[in-house]
Amino acid sequence: MRHARSEFGRWWSAEDQTDTHIAHRLLNAQYVIWKRGRREFSEHARRNIEALKQQQKMQLQIQHRRMYQQKQQMRRGGYGGYGGYGGGASLSPITVHRTMQWGDYQIRVDQEIFEHVPISPVMLKIGREQLAARRRRTASALLLAAAAAWLLLWWLAPGAGLVVTLAALLLATAYAAVQGHRPVRRRPPVPRLKFIPAAAPGEIALDGDPEPFPLGDAGRSPREAKEALRLAVKKEGLTPEVGVPAPTDWGWRYPVTLTSGTLDDLVRRLPAVATTLRVGTNRIFAQATHADTDSSAVTVRILTTKPFADATTAPARPPLSVSITGEADLGPSIDGDGTPVILAGQHVLVVGVTGAGKSAMIRALAEYVTACTDAVAVDVDPTGVGLGPLRPAAAGGGAYTPEAAERALKRELARAEARIASLGSGVDDNWQVSPDSPAVVVFLDEYARLTPAGKEAALALLGVGRKARITLVLSTRDATRDVLGEAIADSVGVRILMPCRAADVPLVVGESTAVTQGWLPHLLKPSPGEWEPADAGKYYAITPRSSTPIVRYVPHLTPAAAAELATQRLKAGLPDIDATRAATAPAQPAAEVAPILRALRVAFAAAGDPEWLATGPLADLLADADAETWGRWDGRTDRTAMVGRTLRAELRRAGLADAIPNQRLETHPDRPTVYRLADVVAALP
Repeated sequence: MRHARSEFGRWWSAEDQTDTHIAHRLLNAQYVIWKRGRREFSEHARRNIEALKQQQKMQLQIQHRRMYQQKQQMRRGGYGGYGGYGGGASLSPITVHRTMQWGDYQIRVDQEIFEHVPISPVMLKIGREQLAARRRRTASALLLAAAAAWLLLWWLAPGAGLVVTLAALLLATAYAAVQGHRPVRRRPPVPRLKFIPAAAPGEIALDGDPEPFPLGDAGRSPREAKEALRLAVKKEGLTPEVGVPAPTDWGWRYPVTLTSGTLDDLVRRLPAVATTLRVGTNRIFAQATHADTDSSAVTVRILTTKPFADATTAPARPPLSVSITGEADLGPSIDGDGTPVILAGQHVLVVGVTGAGKSAMIRALAEYVTACTDAVAVDVDPTGVGLGPLRPAAAGGGAYTPEAAERALKRELARAEARIASLGSGVDDNWQVSPDSPAVVVFLDEYARLTPAGKEAALALLGVGRKARITLVLSTRDATRDVLGEAIADSVGVRILMPCRAADVPLVVGESTAVTQGWLPHLLKPSPGEWEPADAGKYYAITPRSSTPIVRYVPHLTPAAAAELATQRLKAGLPDIDATRAATAPAQPAAEVAPILRALRVAFAAAGDPEWLATGPLADLLADADAETWGRWDGRTDRTAMVGRTLRAELRRAGLADAIPNQRLETHPDRPTVYRLADVVAALP
């Protein structure tokens, strides 16, 4: 209670306001008065100009009327006043001159720049006294009103008065107990100047704030936590607007508005801010709140405890209870939102170092796929580990050597091409999954251990598998070009970054400034072993529905629980992928479909089935699918011409030159030579 009384006394006498507070209040008052006066002067000038224009208008009307009367007299043979010659309407030079004077005055008023009066010690003293007097009047009025209401309540309803009195005493006692254990001086924010001064106002420093203090000193007070972050960031040379934070189970979530600088500047200073606030290493995160609409809005999260401490375990879904077209939730974010992903036609890339928790993520994805009525899992791992306890539930089989992995990938690539070819005679743009024609999800681990042919098949499947609903879940410890072989890290629809190397972050996110945008998976600590989980299982994700750099967590499915689920799903029966052989077979034997026709159909499918493709982009797509045949001219200046010449020759050899002609697109500004999807589809048998 002594602390509360002391704080109230400081507020009563305005002692909680530093000289900077008072100076800013006085400067803002000067600016408001100046702005009001300028607005009045400008309005006065505008009214005078309008009056003079009205006067000019009336003068012109009078002169026009007089001229009209003179013309009428002349027609009647009378004397026109000027002999019928000369005359005419004109403005008074005095009126025109006065209008120009008022216009110049209005321009000077509008161009006037505000210059503040320097703040002197006498002005500070008067300003503080005025603020204290205003506070006393306000407090006295509120106390009198409260006392009157309290007495009236006792007079009208003594029982209610007793309850209110006891409640007030209880609240006062609770407040005293809290403050007694942690007395904190009130630190009001400095009022923001309403103008940008050319120099510091007088001898009053603009940064005369209290010293920064640790976040722990703020307790659970949002306003104290706000002030702690504001002072810590200002110490590093930034002055953003920090909003009142929201307390969470793991710490604080702040709304911040950047008044100068960029998010990049803020992120670079976060380690120093963490030191000032005395929070754990790598426990402050910042990212854009509305990156597409407002680049100044930033969300800052400060962890004071371990997040996801109460995270639930992975769900145990019954066999054949979900669909591949439904939402698979990969786990909650730090804000409590889920991570929904539709796996149908969606490639997934999981990047993380050893101990990052990749096995937990792959197991969560495989658990969902193996519970589907319309999807099967194919387990491919050249090192022989694969899906571990969920391996028996992989209805598409498994491949656990580099050679077996190559065969499995080529088999799924052929299946995808057959499915795409069968779409040519139908009305569907994509393969329609069902229990009789399930989607295929290939879980591919250790891409770097594949044979060269296996890598080519995997890359080709990434290009054509989406339409055929045969997709890859690719996990790797390294996302660089040397490991993946191609720059495919940022071309996958679902990208998951677990504790990884800093070099992987911009490659997977697809932005060179990814780290400064708040993507910080490289700061997460991998687990050294089962005895210390560290940050294993935490991740950042880019999905079609979310690209926010926020920490997430995948629920852990224990090996014993996974093995039990695999047994249950085997007993219930798994979808039969071989049942689709008849459906995926072309209308005639594959040998009767010209290779060039099949290559064109796959190229259009890889591009998303546009209405037409020019020879240049078509050459790229053909080379991606068959580099040996169509990549022979890479690097040459006549590459497009050579591919076009070879393509026409192959079409003539297959007897399809008339069915699939190359056409000049006259409606396009560049008039490119194109091939049309409708011609390719019509030529399919």
